[in-house]
Amino acid sequence: MARIVVHTHGKAREKGYSHLINKYAERLEGRGVTLIAHPDRLDHDAYISKIESASTNGNLILLDEGGEGGTTEWMLKNWKRWRLSDSTTHLAIGPVDGFESAVISKHATISLGLLTMTYEMAAVVLLEQLYRASEIERGSPYHRD
Repeated sequence: MARIVVHTHGKAREKGYSHLINKYAERLEGRGVTLIAHPDRLDHDAYISKIESASTNGNLILLDEGGEGGTTEWMLKNWKRWRLSDSTTHLAIGPVDGFESAVISKHATISLGLLTMTYEMAAVVLLEQLYRASEIERGSPYHRD
């Protein structure tokens, strides 16, 4: 099974976000998901360079409000596809001002919804949804329809 790597531009600054991000990252650890918090002092181009370099032998997907989005079922289908893939999937949460349009046009994108949110909140939502998908796949009662 392939791995999923979640990239963030910086660590969460608020304790509440940090706690939730760590909580879901720990839950996902044994399920092939890794969290990489790149230093927030990297400018946009340096961050892009890091995530593009890290994903050279995999698939890079940027989180962007204009990307494809969907329901929990949509996320579950993606989860299964990413996990069954032959290569690592890299999901990258943008810097504070988001990704530049030139970068977005070069990569696949997904969306967590049309609402604008901080990168810390996006990390919590993404990690929780990945955890939820993994629990649905396991048949646990975590998710209720």
